[in-house]
Amino acid sequence: MIVVGVTGSFASGKTETVRIFKKHGAKVFDADRAARDAVRKGRPVYRAIVKMFGKRFLRASGELDRKKLGRHVFGHPGDLRKLNILIHPGVIFECMKVIKRFRRKKGFLAMDVPLLFESKMERLADYTLVIASKRESLIRRAKKKGLPAELAVKILSSQWPLKRKARLADFVIRNDGTTAELEERVVELMGKIRSNDKGRST
Repeated sequence: MIVVGVTGSFASGKTETVRIFKKHGAKVFDADRAARDAVRKGRPVYRAIVKMFGKRFLRASGELDRKKLGRHVFGHPGDLRKLNILIHPGVIFECMKVIKRFRRKKGFLAMDVPLLFESKMERLADYTLVIASKRESLIRRAKKKGLPAELAVKILSSQWPLKRKARLADFVIRNDGTTAELEERVVELMGKIRSNDKGRST
């Protein structure tokens, strides 16, 4: 199986890209979902977060209030780094399990990882893909998701610049148009990777 690490900036279209991969037969690993599972009440990471940040970020049910914690850490870079240190190892481990499960099968495994390069998870991929968008497109999509522009800017500022990610990636797809245009580019890329991978394996 060909493992493709998909990343980009917040709201650049990573998740939509991975959905397109899945539509065309790929298996998927969702790093955000793995992170959500890792911080569920009672999990080791949950207990570590409560110990580090206190109970002020818990709901009445005792579950972590991820939105409240997110608003805090994106305004405090030091705390964001601490949170990532707690969460990333578990996400990487889950990703490695998925890769091991599908490695001998044919097709694609698309890894949706917002912090692919920051967390060094590009090492798990055969190819890396950055989805790039203009800043105004990112802010517009964030507003559609219900996020205030101020918070969207903080999130974008906390991530590596797209240009830096693009320099490290094997492939870059621009996503400033329609979903149909994005799908066309992703399908074209899948064909290119298949051809390239066949040449690499012979």
